[in-house]
Amino acid sequence: MPSKPSVLQSTGLFTEDKRAAEKFRDKLAADALEKFTRMQSDRWRQERQWYLNLAFYFGQHYVKFRSVSPSNFDLYVPPAPYYKVRPTINHVRKVIRREIARLTAQKPNAYVMPASTDDRDIFAAQAGEQIWDSLWRKHKFNRVLRQAVFWQAVCGNGFVKQYWDWTKKDNLNEEDGDICMMAVTPFHVYVPDLKEENIEEQPYVMHAQVRPKEWIRNYLGVEPDDRRMSEVDTTLLNIMGINQLNKKDLGIVLEVWMKPGIIPNLPEGAIFTIAATQIVQGFEGWPYSHNQYPLSKLDAIPTGKFYNDSILTDLIPLQRELNRTRGQITEAKNRMAKPQLSAEEGSIRAASITSEPGQIIFYKMGYQRPEPIPMQNLPSYVGEEVNRIYTDIADLSGQHEVSQGTTPPGLTAATAISFLEEQDESMISVHFDSLEEAIEKTAFQCLTYVKDYWDEERTIKIVGVDRSFDVQTFKGSDLRDNTDIRVEAGSALPTSRAAKQAFIMDLMKMGFIPPQEGLEIMEIGGLNRIYERIQVDVRQAQRENLKMAVTTEQDLLAFNEAWLQEQQSVTRSTDDNQPLQPPLIIPVNTWDNHQVHIEIHNRYRKSQSFTNATRVTRILFEEHVKMHMEAMAGMLPNPTATPPPEQGEMPPSEEMQEFPNGQNPGPAPMPEGV
Repeated sequence: MPSKPSVLQSTGLFTEDKRAAEKFRDKLAADALEKFTRMQSDRWRQERQWYLNLAFYFGQHYVKFRSVSPSNFDLYVPPAPYYKVRPTINHVRKVIRREIARLTAQKPNAYVMPASTDDRDIFAAQAGEQIWDSLWRKHKFNRVLRQAVFWQAVCGNGFVKQYWDWTKKDNLNEEDGDICMMAVTPFHVYVPDLKEENIEEQPYVMHAQVRPKEWIRNYLGVEPDDRRMSEVDTTLLNIMGINQLNKKDLGIVLEVWMKPGIIPNLPEGAIFTIAATQIVQGFEGWPYSHNQYPLSKLDAIPTGKFYNDSILTDLIPLQRELNRTRGQITEAKNRMAKPQLSAEEGSIRAASITSEPGQIIFYKMGYQRPEPIPMQNLPSYVGEEVNRIYTDIADLSGQHEVSQGTTPPGLTAATAISFLEEQDESMISVHFDSLEEAIEKTAFQCLTYVKDYWDEERTIKIVGVDRSFDVQTFKGSDLRDNTDIRVEAGSALPTSRAAKQAFIMDLMKMGFIPPQEGLEIMEIGGLNRIYERIQVDVRQAQRENLKMAVTTEQDLLAFNEAWLQEQQSVTRSTDDNQPLQPPLIIPVNTWDNHQVHIEIHNRYRKSQSFTNATRVTRILFEEHVKMHMEAMAGMLPNPTATPPPEQGEMPPSEEMQEFPNGQNPGPAPMPEGV
């Protein structure tokens, strides 16, 4: 387990020779700052586009670039003639808002893959799912995700940072150290290889953080250096409308993560923090057992490079043309409402003409009176051009009428409408895939922190299958290396509430669920309760599949012998014509959903794994399914001697259950460690 990270004095970067150690740290800091400057200059094209995207999102549609050099630029708004109309019809913000809503509308379903078929690993995997659900709620991960998705939509790249902080207090458990989650903008994440799309393949990653100078002085113990402040946040603060005076109170802290093999004197890699051009803290070697960067990347439109594009890159030219066309229409309207006048020179004083209603214009006798100049109507193609621009915006963004809550004229079939909605969602399928991958990586690393750092039992709050609240305690060792969490593919896709309610109504009409239960589910507005209830029986049957699939003939013999010895020590009346027989290895319980169990068991028996199974496994499945069929037919009124659990009690474990005589012989409960 990794030890608690501290300042560099506690790591190998400090040796007995203090002068040599200080020289090495200074060289390491200078080399990292040189890399940082080079990475800044390498991505100036991407940053220009990000700044432009942000400006258009915030309604600054008439900005221009003012460049001193390719990597040193600023945005400004050039002046316009007084008669020039500059309307701002901010369609790009509407597109981004809807894209963010679609990406965050649904919480993806996550499940932990057990490390083995051992019961302890299966239960540990279920505990991992509960812990991740608790961390999601405790740290309000949905808010962090919204912030990261905002940068994904606007700039094409978003990041979620998840790390362990020993200085943070776990208020629920009064323990030192807790998991931290935060959204990081693409402006503050730097990588050296712009051709490599996968962040884990980058040799090193730098996270530039803007911190108050007081925090740098008090927490890091150095005098902040604001010379690099303008290199990171100056233009960003301008576009976002943040007071520039605040910039004087901010400084840059550079967090450097280097993989093994980059620095000869640090073969295991290192993480260190630079402030005021010097290393102030760090950790030699990789601090986390997952051996990954603590950054999850959210991608938008693929480019074949590390940094991706946003849809705004394509929409900005259309937005400019829309503003220009609408401005021309407004200017023409103004000219028609107040037409230009023609008059003989010297007949009137032009400055006396105003827009006052009913104004009397005096002109000199002997001259022709002023007359309005005839105006030509705008060509019809000008109005058609506006409609074409709106159509192009909808096509490029994948947000047509059905995505905006309306249907095309003449289209009433629900299937056709659903098909059109799916076509719009397919435009951002890469966004959903990247979102699910980022959540999967974040959840995996968080469970790794739990396994590594929860030395003592910690309390978590969970929500049960039936929406019942519970409080449980876990230790990191309870996970037993079951941190392989997966996000169900497609679970992040948005779902229609109206479609859900229609589906529930269909289930009620066909008799799959009772009307009272259907009304209750529709009232809370979700189908997850149905799926979760069904999933309880499915998972139970799948666990039985795993147990029967790994049972060997030696397990059967050992159980039969142990069971017979146990029965001989118990006084019970039996019929001489009906000898004692051991029960099935997997019991058929009175509370089992027999139909679901038969379906899941038979589905496994149709797989290639069952085709290659041993004779013992085939017999076990055959006898077990036969018992379920007899229970369904009423031929087995009491398949177990143990009654169903009362409300509030846990069902008895399969190892402790007794079985009546006369059942088919079968193996014992699974031995420990199988």
